[in-house]
Amino acid sequence: MYPKWLRILLVICCLTAQICAGREQPETYRREVVLEECTAGTPGPPGPPGPPGDEGEPGAPSTVSTNWRQCSWWAINDGQDSGQVKTCSFTKEHSDTSLYVAWSGNLRVATNNPACCRWYFTFNSAECSNPNRIEAVTYAGGYSSYNLLRPRVLLGYCDGISAGSVEVGFWVGACSGYGNYDCYTGWNSASHIMIEEVTPSPYG
Repeated sequence: MYPKWLRILLVICCLTAQICAGREQPETYRREVVLEECTAGTPGPPGPPGPPGDEGEPGAPSTVSTNWRQCSWWAINDGQDSGQVKTCSFTKEHSDTSLYVAWSGNLRVATNNPACCRWYFTFNSAECSNPNRIEAVTYAGGYSSYNLLRPRVLLGYCDGISAGSVEVGFWVGACSGYGNYDCYTGWNSASHIMIEEVTPSPYG
């Protein structure tokens, strides 16, 4: 039987060895033990909502057109060589937008050799000047007794038109440097004027 003082010494040595052994465990082992103990519990209730975030930047203007109109006619059969053929009224909603206009229909130049006819758009009786006129010319030469009836499309954008009522006119007349010739508009078919308000181009 060991003396009392020796037994006390042995107990102290055993306790010291156990403590040291626990401290010598790798850090990863101790983290894994703590992680297992933390994830073993029941999930808590949702936390309260966070504070509102900062206000974002303004979005880009919509590119979807919502303001447009089409005027259509069947067999206009307009034989005038100079003057207004048709009009299509439109209400422009904004002053900083552009107007897109298009004509689709049958146009003709005939008989003379050579000959030239010009068709063009007006806005409240004035041709577009920003960026330019919206027009098309049809010329024929080297023929005799011809009658050239052809489908034509004429289109363009006009800037700088104020908001409000706009009367879009479609006209026929003489080409620059030529007199009046035998023109014809809308022969035996449908004709259309299309108008659309669009956002300005980012390219100017």
